[in-house]
Amino acid sequence: MKKPDLAGAVISWKGFDFVPIPKGLFVMGSHRDNELAWDDEKPQQMFEMAYAYWMSKFPISNESFRDFVRSTVYKTRAEHEGWAWAYDGFKEKWVKTPGANWQKPGGKASVFPEKAHHPVVSICWYDALAFCDWVNQNSVEDLPCGYHVRLPTEAEWEKAARGEDGREWPWGDGFTAALCNSRESGWGGTTPIGWFSPGGDSTYGISELSGNVWEWTVTLWGSDPHHPSFSYPYSADDGRENLKAGEANYRIIRGGSFKDDRKGVRCACRDLDPPNYSLNNLGMRIVIAPLLGDGPVDQTGDHEA
Repeated sequence: MKKPDLAGAVISWKGFDFVPIPKGLFVMGSHRDNELAWDDEKPQQMFEMAYAYWMSKFPISNESFRDFVRSTVYKTRAEHEGWAWAYDGFKEKWVKTPGANWQKPGGKASVFPEKAHHPVVSICWYDALAFCDWVNQNSVEDLPCGYHVRLPTEAEWEKAARGEDGREWPWGDGFTAALCNSRESGWGGTTPIGWFSPGGDSTYGISELSGNVWEWTVTLWGSDPHHPSFSYPYSADDGRENLKAGEANYRIIRGGSFKDDRKGVRCACRDLDPPNYSLNNLGMRIVIAPLLGDGPVDQTGDHEA
């Protein structure tokens, strides 16, 4: 197989569509006077991405995750524990739901084939890493030297979502409910992958980066959910992308979901979850990018803009 060209157009590889993201500066975070932003998004900065990379055009689907499970006989954390968190829209609260997992996010009957093309949810961070490991199998010779498949860092995710100009949502600075699956859109659950493409795509042509489901990143928040151990300005070499930090450390999630409003589905919005949590509005997407310095996990910025 010919190695993909990072300077080229969208490529199809291993059954996924990948979009190239160039290296270079981009606006990261939110300005101090942005009324939609939380304090943990500030200060805004110009961050330089030191390398080019690819990001999957769409979040990982139930169908793709099913292929992984069938190939490896993998069982997710929720399946082992016998429950996952499911959001009750009527009570407006999270419920610890027996029997809920990626196949049955609400604890009911199987979603297949009705939701095979919806984003996979109810997977924890470790499940997402296991999926990446599976994609990486027998792929070394297909990729540029030093590159592999993994979850995106927070910076990689944000640049892919907002481009270089600091836009508020992937499509621009004005919110439009018809371009994403947010609370304002009224879906109340996941929508099929690609439903809002191309209108809701980012400037690079990546879909579903605003709403539908939150997405895991590799980046650490820290152990205190109220106060980040890794704040802004963002730095890629301060330990926040340590893959081997324990379960007591929260990981950053990005993108917002069907239960979040326009504030929560902005490109700069940050949230967090424990890496062992499985929720029915939290999924994943993948990147082809350089190996992070801490290596794989054992599965047994610069100035104010």
